[in-house]
Amino acid sequence: MVGLAVLLWGYAVVEANRHLGQVLLQEAQALADHLREPGEGDLPGVRRTRRPESFLPLMGEGAQTLGLQGGRLRAVASVPLGGEALEVERTAPLFLPSWWPALAMVLGTSLWALQRLRGEVRRGLGLDLDGARRTLDILGAALEALDEGVLVLEGEAVVRFNARALQLLNLPEGALPPLPLVRVWPGLKEIARKGRGEMDLSLPNRKPARVRILEAGRYQVVVVQDLGRLLRLAESLTQSRRHLDLLRAQAHEFRNLLHVIGGLLELGKSEEALRLVRGEVAAENHLENLLSRLELPMVAALVLGKLRRAHELGVRLEVEGSLPASYAPLSEVLTLVLGQLLENALEAVQGLPEAHVLLVFREMNGLWVEVRDNGPGVPQFLENSLFSLGVSAKGSHRGYGLALARSQVEAYGGRLGYYKEGGFTVFYAHIPRAS
Repeated sequence: MVGLAVLLWGYAVVEANRHLGQVLLQEAQALADHLREPGEGDLPGVRRTRRPESFLPLMGEGAQTLGLQGGRLRAVASVPLGGEALEVERTAPLFLPSWWPALAMVLGTSLWALQRLRGEVRRGLGLDLDGARRTLDILGAALEALDEGVLVLEGEAVVRFNARALQLLNLPEGALPPLPLVRVWPGLKEIARKGRGEMDLSLPNRKPARVRILEAGRYQVVVVQDLGRLLRLAESLTQSRRHLDLLRAQAHEFRNLLHVIGGLLELGKSEEALRLVRGEVAAENHLENLLSRLELPMVAALVLGKLRRAHELGVRLEVEGSLPASYAPLSEVLTLVLGQLLENALEAVQGLPEAHVLLVFREMNGLWVEVRDNGPGVPQFLENSLFSLGVSAKGSHRGYGLALARSQVEAYGGRLGYYKEGGFTVFYAHIPRAS
């Protein structure tokens, strides 16, 4: 506001002194023309000279000169007079208007603008200016606290986004809207043109995401959820339910075993009862020995659950190799990937007379994991799109697990794929050792 007042005051100074200088020049020129005839007496500011005085001009050259000397405007007009020149000088103090009018005008304009802003805010939001500011602060805080990414589009430009969207889209810290949508997320551009809806879409970093587009007047609000996180939560819940079912089945099996042992003892068949107990102990020792080679607790718990499930389905599940504790940073991604691959393998061989699944761990420039099964293999029509979102031979609302598993492995610089070897379908995941 003060800056605007200074600008207005400066403009008034320049314009006023420009007009004053023109008046002085016109007066000096008119007097010089009038005194051209000889015989006139000496007058103030009038002289005859052979060497006209020179000074820094502000406007004009030659016969008329306007300059500034000692804080005064000085106008000089000269006309030839024989071998001399007649100079007429007129001066006036520099005009400096009061700065109060400019400041008053700025203050009045600012007060008018503030009152109009208050009125517009009250009409639009039903709140006063302070209430609207608090409401906007609350909405901004809520937007930043959301676990979903939120983008606000205006046409083909991103005009607002929250911190979570910044992370999901891998935008640099400090990125400021508006940003062109084609640079932020090219895959969303065509979908946004179709209007509101919900769909699955790959993020710019190829990770799967669920996208909801909502219409809000001339804006579009895009809500982005990390599909990988959703599927991890769903898989965790599914695994918990399966483990609970397995524990229930195991408890039922142990009760049956106790009944058998109790019956054998009542019948005096102590040798048969002892042999049965020893067999169960040997099976548990074998299981403990197998799991002792898996030094990551999350992975060992997952494999234990899959072994129980394989036994329940009549599938022979074997584990080769070991998983050292040095791969602890990969616990989460290994649990996700192995859970998906083992479940797919168990479903593939379910019902076969000699169902066989083999889990292999090897160290080859990092960690190499294989899941082999002797099931029917990948259908031919899915071979080129098996790892795409929503592609599955198991019906609708499936086909996310392998896409998620691949994106997680690739996030660690690894690769996930499959091949056929003899009668086995082999899914592999290779994660290089971190440098």
